[in-house]
Amino acid sequence: MTNIFVNHQAVGTLRREEPRIRFDYADGAPAERAVSLLMPPLGEPYFAEENGLLHPIFDMSLPEGALRAALQGLFSKAMPAFDDLALFQIVGRSLIGRIRAGRSAFDLDQVPAQNLKDLLGQRGTGELFGELLRRYAEYSGIAGVQPKVLVRDDGSLQSANFSPIATGDRISAPGSTHIVKAFDRARYPGLAVNEWLCLRAARAAGLKTARAEIARDGQILGIERFDRRSDGAYSAFEDGCALDGKPAREKYLGSYEQLASVLGDALRGPEAGGLGLAQFFRSLVVSVAVRNGDAHRKNFGAVYDAAGGDVSLAPAFDVITTTVYVPGDSLALTLDGTKRWPDARRLEKFAVHRCGISPSQARAIVAEVRQGVAETLPELKRAEAHDPGAADIARRMAAAWTEGLASLAETPAAIRSSPAGS
Repeated sequence: MTNIFVNHQAVGTLRREEPRIRFDYADGAPAERAVSLLMPPLGEPYFAEENGLLHPIFDMSLPEGALRAALQGLFSKAMPAFDDLALFQIVGRSLIGRIRAGRSAFDLDQVPAQNLKDLLGQRGTGELFGELLRRYAEYSGIAGVQPKVLVRDDGSLQSANFSPIATGDRISAPGSTHIVKAFDRARYPGLAVNEWLCLRAARAAGLKTARAEIARDGQILGIERFDRRSDGAYSAFEDGCALDGKPAREKYLGSYEQLASVLGDALRGPEAGGLGLAQFFRSLVVSVAVRNGDAHRKNFGAVYDAAGGDVSLAPAFDVITTTVYVPGDSLALTLDGTKRWPDARRLEKFAVHRCGISPSQARAIVAEVRQGVAETLPELKRAEAHDPGAADIARRMAAAWTEGLASLAETPAAIRSSPAGS
């Protein structure tokens, strides 16, 4: 049995009850500390829908790829039955969002400190990442195929969103503050520079993004956690799979129309209705402009501080130009029944019919994205300054962005406003 906490407050237990995994809230667990918007405390147990699988909110942060392999290598001898529940029990002390798992509150968020500024300033950071992986794997409840770990910065990288807690003469934080990402250089050369530049384009296009720092040698990224609050606690985060009650393995299934509906149902407060979905639409347009074919369900999400309170769209993350590695790549989900890259008319129709945006607002967002990405385009020529091996990738990125921008050129046909589904 594993105790489940929300910001270090015990709320329930997770256990294996063959053949399915069961979650029970503790007596008196407050509604605002619900583990998920889909799982309010109602006095009844919640069983995972499939045998051997976790509930979507717990499955959401399970490590994948290189990180999962590293954890299996470290713990398979001690835990021969290395399944999803065992993996969650290992990394549950430090997860994305506000949920934690452990024996007691004292076990949680005990992440070793690292001077990230010095690390990012070194050469050969790709080789250094192997040591980070060994050191931080067990503290890294984060999904994604590319190698990444959750790291606690010692205060060297500070921003308006990061307020370390002073303890005597030392700077301390209760949990991880950054995501440090490395990449398979053989399969995906220049990917760190690729993502860093795409995030810059997204920001220039009007999207909120996490603060990102690229290493001096261009091999790794340090990305500030957007779910960490200034008081050191964490906001809740649920991705597009968890919000729809689906496991992570279904991240490429479905449509952007369905995802818009899921997000629209979740958003509350100032971003309810058209405002939050306008940002979702803007994010989709950015992905079209930079030819990001990996904008799947898990790369969108919602953040909130209390279940039943305001729910906002999460900042943009994991934006890359995928077509430089997968020629002929397409949308991650369907739009209007196809995964072909859409033009401005198809996007504006989606905005009006599925996001509740007026035709003029949709056209304005498309124009602002085109301008922001076009303004960032010249920065691709300087990619070599970060990673000498990224020059060819940068040239192909420039061609992909140019193609994407051309597809977003204004169309004279007006989009007639009509009810969703017409």
